[in-house]
Amino acid sequence: MKRKSLIILFLDCILCSCKGITGRTERLSYNPVKMTKQLTQRSFDSSKAIEEMSRERTEKRIPFTMNYQWCFGKPVIDFDPEHHIYMQVDTGFTRNWYHTSLLRKMNLSDEDFMKEVIANIRKNHSDVSNAHPDDEELSNYLKKEWKNYNENWLAEAWIGDTVLRYDPASDPSFDGVLGEDFLMQYKRVTFDFVNNYLILDDEKLDGTEIPFVQTSAKEVLINFTYKGQQELAMIDTGNYCFTPRHNLGDGKQDYDINDNSKYGLAYNGKVPVTPRVMQTYDDIKIGQVTYNNMKGAYSTIRGSGFVKGSQLHLMKLNNLGNVFFYDHVIQIDYADKVFIIK
Repeated sequence: MKRKSLIILFLDCILCSCKGITGRTERLSYNPVKMTKQLTQRSFDSSKAIEEMSRERTEKRIPFTMNYQWCFGKPVIDFDPEHHIYMQVDTGFTRNWYHTSLLRKMNLSDEDFMKEVIANIRKNHSDVSNAHPDDEELSNYLKKEWKNYNENWLAEAWIGDTVLRYDPASDPSFDGVLGEDFLMQYKRVTFDFVNNYLILDDEKLDGTEIPFVQTSAKEVLINFTYKGQQELAMIDTGNYCFTPRHNLGDGKQDYDINDNSKYGLAYNGKVPVTPRVMQTYDDIKIGQVTYNNMKGAYSTIRGSGFVKGSQLHLMKLNNLGNVFFYDHVIQIDYADKVFIIK
């Protein structure tokens, strides 16, 4: 048998083994745009993004786009219209973060940025300053720590009343992330996916209410059902698709909401690698809404975009991304601890 035939046979065996566990499977593209289309069953158009973010707005009713380049299917807002700071709004993140691209919009070079950070440390953080008396050594220390998501608070920035930590990712697309630290300032936050508006301190939504709990990492978790079996999931607007836990529907979900010790951004342990395929799921019910023909892929697929800590996390916890809400209005009511879907 020729080598090519062996490879094809091997891939077919992988797919067949997945079918035995999860049902219908399809191979996933490595092209991010094609993969997004596969998992959402929708197309996105980056040429619409700026116009969509520029629609009529108020201080607490802010238009968002789902068409931002390299952020397709996720809500992005113009958080600071004067400087056009484009921020992804992500309920799956605890902190607020800014990227290197924001520095460019503020006309700050890497060198000037580091000088400002070091000057602030010398003035306000004597413990760190004394441990690294040489500026060049301190600079190298900070770069290493930031890369591992440590000490990022030492480079905090402010936009209005919102504080953001530094993420050294030089992302050419959006400029940062607004997480739960931002959203929880308000009693209720509505994501209107029908009209694409983020509404802060909104009136209570008239819809189906589902109690939620928050972990120590501030994640919003709700119960839903799969084929009548109760499951636990995170509401994650920073995910465009459905990321099911391993062994979804087996009735043995083992997730400790108080244990976030291994799920951090800097986690470097081993996680399993699963075939790069997506599965099709029917009979998923969130509140009174039933979904069929939903595409999903494990966090641990080969070439996953999730960091290792998130991969480990989502092996045990389902992740409900925006694909479930594109035709709905949802609200996180922090005052009454309920998730509302309409």
